[in-house]
Amino acid sequence: MKPFVFFDLGQTLVSEWDFIDHFDQKFLELLNGFGARIDMKNYRAVRDSIIRDRKIGHGSVRELTIEVCGAVLPSGYGEPIVRRMDHAVKEGRRTLFRFADGAEQTLKQLSEKCELGIIANQSEDIVALLQSSGLDGYFRVKTISGAVGLKKPDPEIFALALKEAGRGAKDCIMVGDRLDTDICPANRLGMKTVRVTDSLFALQEPREQCEQAKATVSKLTQVPAAVDKMTG
Repeated sequence: MKPFVFFDLGQTLVSEWDFIDHFDQKFLELLNGFGARIDMKNYRAVRDSIIRDRKIGHGSVRELTIEVCGAVLPSGYGEPIVRRMDHAVKEGRRTLFRFADGAEQTLKQLSEKCELGIIANQSEDIVALLQSSGLDGYFRVKTISGAVGLKKPDPEIFALALKEAGRGAKDCIMVGDRLDTDICPANRLGMKTVRVTDSLFALQEPREQCEQAKATVSKLTQVPAAVDKMTG
């Protein structure tokens, strides 16, 4: 039986660097409009510290926005700025998300020896990117939080994906960028894990044994070689 490889989407299969630049610019403009008086270098230092210290928990853009506001503005500005950022975030997701360099090559190479799936914390709009890319056909299982009402690191979203794949955890590999939502929960279930560090979440450092990935790669295109070593 072929091994089953599950992928995270954001900052793993999907490159978000253009979106992050777009978000940072819009957010910085708003922060300074509300009186923050901070430049991009210092904003990014605050942002990176929040990610490194895991102050956003398992969240992402909304939680990050609130934490940065709390660090550089008086209290009470977080929610208004989240609302003001909503259009820029949605537009950026729609126009700037793209599959990472080498994604098709990686999926084609893996599909020759493995079955493929997705376990991702994303809203359902990500389906349009999957379909328009023509890469959705590589995935037998697509477990997306916005569609199933569960979010990583909840073990139930992994259990749902495993059930749909018809596999036990020990026969599966999880590929993702976050130690807290990808690597740790997959390891705890008995899956093998590959961490991709082409991500803002490369700032995370392991805090417990379950956050130690079996393999770590710097680029998506290195995933097939890592999977070969695990399954060969």
